[in-house]
Amino acid sequence: MAGAPAAPGREPPPDAATRAARRAARRQARLAAELDRLDGNRLWVVETPRGRVLQKLYAERGGALRSRVRDLLARLRGGKSGTRAAARRATERRLLALWRAAGLDVPRDLSDGHPELVNERTLVLEFVEGPLLFRALREAGADRARRDALLERFGADCRRRHDLALQRGEPGLVQEHGGVQHVIVAGDAGAPRLVTFDLESAFAPRRDLLPLLAKEVAATLRSLAKAQGRDFEEGAFRADVAAFVRGYGEPARLQACAASYLRPTGLARLVWAVDRALEEREERAERDAGKYEVMGVLEEAVSPPNPSPR
Repeated sequence: MAGAPAAPGREPPPDAATRAARRAARRQARLAAELDRLDGNRLWVVETPRGRVLQKLYAERGGALRSRVRDLLARLRGGKSGTRAAARRATERRLLALWRAAGLDVPRDLSDGHPELVNERTLVLEFVEGPLLFRALREAGADRARRDALLERFGADCRRRHDLALQRGEPGLVQEHGGVQHVIVAGDAGAPRLVTFDLESAFAPRRDLLPLLAKEVAATLRSLAKAQGRDFEEGAFRADVAAFVRGYGEPARLQACAASYLRPTGLARLVWAVDRALEEREERAERDAGKYEVMGVLEEAVSPPNPSPR
């Protein structure tokens, strides 16, 4: 039955298809508004006909003004890639491809095979089963053999990746977010995979990569200290650092990293002074070992012993 004719000077009422399209547009607008209110990323494990995948949503961090200021500071002061949601998504996709092409163990980017789960805010990644290295170390507790095996393997993986970064002059192979909380212990317990994730931030290109290696090592060792939990024991931490150093197998490079981090030269000293003051305030608040403290432990571990006086 035909609808009533439109009154003179008025548009005819929309048909069913138009009304459905308008409802869908309103739903999308409400969803976009909800996403804009999120603070930080969201992860979902999704069951698909081809198995589990991880859907990652990149959301802004803080309000519009705060996210813009953070992005500017990261680029200018930190020499890093952008921190806005779109920039983090693009960086992670680029680095996942770069690391896999280099033979490094990271989750596969499955986005092209799951168009129904992907948009300008999301990626679909391989779901990797296993505990975080951070958790595995806590569970190992005082089992020195287990801790040493994990940390020596972790150190060897870091050394291999750093070798590639230096050979290629590629800062994208230096982990900006280094830490044992960004590694999954997967597969067989006897020969586990150590799968690195969270690659949404990268260092900007530069000639000398040593300061970037130093930043990664400092963040990694600080996360290792945090893995002990509230019962921090300096002797156990020094043993952990020694295991990492043995696995890394290049003490001279680690010594150079420690010196670069603890005693920077030139304009880097200005940034260093501000950074150290901020970190000391954070340490007082959190009551844990800071990056400068753990790098001091590293320097002691890799420095040749002083010859005893005759």
